[in-house]
Parts: sequence; structure tokens; C-alpha cells
Amino acid sequence: MLIQLKIENIALIEIIEINFEKGLNIITGDSGSGKSLILDSLNVLFGGTNIPLKHLIRPGKDHCMIEAIFSSSSQINNWLISNGFEGSNSELIIKRKSFRKNNKILSKYNVNNLSINKTLLEKLGRFLIDFAGQSDTFIFDTLDKRRTIIDDLASQGLRNTSAKIKNIWEESEVLKLLMNKKIESNNKQQENNFVFKQMLKSLEEAKLNSCDEISELELLENKLVNNLEINNSIQLSLENLNNFSHDNPSVASLINQSIKTLNKTADFDSEIQKFREKLLNIQSNVEELIFALNSYLQDIENYESNLPEIQKRLFFLKNLERTFSLDLPKLIEKRDQLKMYFQQNDKDNEIIQIKSQIKKLQSNLNFLFLTQSTERKRIAKQLQNSVLSILRNLGLKNANFSIQFSECKPSSDGIDNINFLFSANPDQKLAPLSNVISSGEMSRFLLAIKSSISKKPNTFFLDEIDSGLSGKSLFSLVELIKEISKNQQVLCITHQPFLAAGGLAHFKVNKKVINGVTYTSIAKLTTKKQRKHELVELIGGGFGEANDYASKLLDRAAA
Repeated sequence: MLIQLKIENIALIEIIEINFEKGLNIITGDSGSGKSLILDSLNVLFGGTNIPLKHLIRPGKDHCMIEAIFSSSSQINNWLISNGFEGSNSELIIKRKSFRKNNKILSKYNVNNLSINKTLLEKLGRFLIDFAGQSDTFIFDTLDKRRTIIDDLASQGLRNTSAKIKNIWEESEVLKLLMNKKIESNNKQQENNFVFKQMLKSLEEAKLNSCDEISELELLENKLVNNLEINNSIQLSLENLNNFSHDNPSVASLINQSIKTLNKTADFDSEIQKFREKLLNIQSNVEELIFALNSYLQDIENYESNLPEIQKRLFFLKNLERTFSLDLPKLIEKRDQLKMYFQQNDKDNEIIQIKSQIKKLQSNLNFLFLTQSTERKRIAKQLQNSVLSILRNLGLKNANFSIQFSECKPSSDGIDNINFLFSANPDQKLAPLSNVISSGEMSRFLLAIKSSISKKPNTFFLDEIDSGLSGKSLFSLVELIKEISKNQQVLCITHQPFLAAGGLAHFKVNKKVINGVTYTSIAKLTTKKQRKHELVELIGGGFGEANDYASKLLDRAAA
């Protein structure tokens, strides 16, 4: 609960200190006296914007301060520890100091004299205090706010599911960004590598295998071009070596004849035998030579038909060298380098792998989306029934309230589009709240939905929530506020004497103008006389009936 509030140099307030009590705390005062400044100061303390920054510091002052002391709890203690602060088992002191510097207004926030950032303080504030007033209708204006109302009622299971969705969604978005960058990089690389790819294609189609292919083809071409002359020379050589005609004896026949002659005398002298052996060797070599010449002759006759292909290949290779200004060995080396380069820089496979990861994450998300949506609908149904029950107790017996779901574009918050629809009369179709609800109905609706939220803070601040109500509706509202105040501290700004009489503590806000300067102060009404006087003011005057009515209200509240 809120134990104490100190405000210094905030708008119309120079300095005030309020010590609140448990249960229902009533705040009254004339219109424009500054009652709402108390609520707005608490809003600003937790990072809110109810007071514009340029109007925050009282005119003529260079600084302002808001300090609130709350009683702590195990829930708050656990929050403090989990966010890096020391636990507090007794009191929690929240302070905001703002000051002017170089035409700017700077603010510092503290929790138990330790610095805290604005975002964390806003989260802490949700455990400490909640506000409700007719100006709060904006809380239903956006999908995020309606979804937050449902998610704040979530079980630990839904919180875990929502956390998983956010983590997987973030991972998926990082992968999508990485994939898009790789695709963009790959496209640029492909543009830059177009010439190299064309070169590699040409070199691979050329089927280059040997660095000496050109010289080998040139030799073969030269041989085939002079094939006739080579053929004639070999034919003539064969005739000289292997012609057994008596007219023109060949080398083979002469050697054979010489061997026969030496055979006749070989037995007479060992030297002649040696000469005969040499002749036999020469004969063998000549026969091998004749065989080789015949084989060669057959080969060149077969090659002759390949000459056009050889010349075509030779022309192609030399043209390739001219095209790329590299000789054949360098072309082969370049081809191998390009193949290696494109293998190492193949991003297509990386992109395929990333797409596979994203697909797997999306499959997990789809399952979690369905789980999250189902649980949200269950919670929404419970909230819907609770609000309807309270609205009927508040005099809106024909009212209908529905929380409707439709599927929206997936995000880290899920796939649920949540709408709050309302109808005050049976012949009126359900429609968005802002389109059909009156100010009196909105007051009761706000209280109904706020009191139905299970994650209740220690303190509930109601700002003229009873505005526009009378009769049974007002009576039902007051009874509900009293019921809430049994378990929570309630701070209530009101102009209704019926509600004001039911407070356990009553504070009066006054405004004075002294020498042209406005001052707002607050005083606790401690005696029955003081409270009766204020109720009479709220009723509208000091006539006898007003005094009697004020006394009856106080007596009834005390009974």
C-alpha cells in the first residue's frame, strides 16, 4: 500500500506531505483545486506523462521532487532481486527528481536510494499502483493494450509460451535478415562474377587436359600434311631393306647372303664366328626396323583422315589463347583456380540451409501460436463473465460485453487480434467500446474490468470514477468500491457525498491565491465535524436538510 506521498514544486503544489491509510482513502475539493495533481504526480513518478514535461516544475523554481513510500511484499521483493536490486522486506521508497539544465528538464529515478531506469520503474509501478478514471478509456484503444489486459491475467504456462514465441520469433527474424543479406550479396557477387563464370564455362567446355596439347597437335599436323612424302620415303626405305629381287638386291638379302657365306668358314676360325654373330644381330635389328616401318606406315595411313579434326582443334586452342591472352598451361591453371573459387564461395547452399532453419522455427511458432491463442481465449472468457457479473450488480442488467478474437498477421506477440465489444441495451448490437458507451457506463465498466484483473497491485487510485452516476447505480458502485477496499488500499477522488462518507480516511484539497501566486494544499479531516462540513459542501450548501443528510451518511458509514 501507499504509506506516504511527498510532492515538492509540482505545478500548483509548492510542498505537501500525505500519510495515507489502509482501506478507502477519500480525496475531495473544489473543481480546479488540484485534486488530480495528486494522481498525476503518482503517474509521473512511475514515468507517466499525465503532466507535460514543460509544466512539471512549478513556475519560478528550478527543480521538483516526488517521493512515495510503499509497503513491500514478497512479490515486490522477488522482483527487486530478479532485477539486480537489494530486497526490501519493509518499505519501498520511490523517488523522482527533475531539474532544469540548459533549457532542458532532466530527471533521475531512485528505488531505496539506488538509481533505476525509467523502463524498469514503469514495470515496478504495475505491482504497486493502478489507476482508473474516465480519462483512462484510452487503455482499450489499441490492440497492444487490449492484449496486455488478457496477458496480465496469464498463468505461468502462458507466460512461458509467450516468452518462447518472442525468443523464436527474434531468432527467426535474425535468420531472415541474414538470409536476405546473403541473397543480396549473392546476387551482387553473381553480377560481379559474370565474366569469370563465362570464362570458366569456356575453359571447361574446352576440355583442357595437357599443357603440351598444342605442340603435340602441331607435330601431328606437320606429319599428316607431309604424309605423302613420308609414305614414299618409307616405301623406298622398305624396298631397299627388304627387296629380294635379283636385279636390285636389298639390305636384308645381302645380309642373309653374307651370313650364309660366313657359315661355310665359321668352323675354321673363331673370329669368323664372331663376325657371323654380329651379322646375325644386324639382321635382327634390320628385321625389327622393317617391322617398325611397316607399322608406322599403317598408322599414318589411318591418321590421314583425322587431319581436319586436328587442324580444327589446333585452331580452337590457339584462338582460346588469344581470347584470354594466356598460353595453354596458364589457361589450365586459371580454370582450376576459378573452379576452386566458385566452390568456396557457393552461397546457394548456405541460403538453402538458412531457409530450412527458418522453416523449422516457423513450424514451432505455428504450434506455439495455437497454444497461446487457446489459453488467451480461455482467460478472456473468464474475464468476460466476471465483468458482466459486476456490471449487472452495478445496475447494467441488460449490458452485454464480449471479448472477440480474430486472426491477424503473426508477430512476436502472437496471431490474436482482440476486440472489446459492448452493448448497454438488448436491442443494441455489440460494437467497440468507444462507439457506444456513455460516460456513466464507462465509469462502471472501468471499475468492473479493473476489479476483475487478478494481478492486483497494492493500491488502487480512482479518479472521479463515480461521475455521472446516481441512484441505484451510484449505490452499487460505492458498495463495490468498499468491497475492493477490504483487500486493497483505494485512493478515491470524488464529488459524491455518498461515496465520500464511506471513507476510512478523508483528505481535503484546497487552493489559495496569495499575491498572484497559486498554492495547493491538502489536509486530513480527522474529526466528524470536519468531515460533516465537507460533506455539506459536496451536497451543495449549509441548509438544514444538507446538514441532516450529511450526518445520516456518516452515521450509516460508521454503522
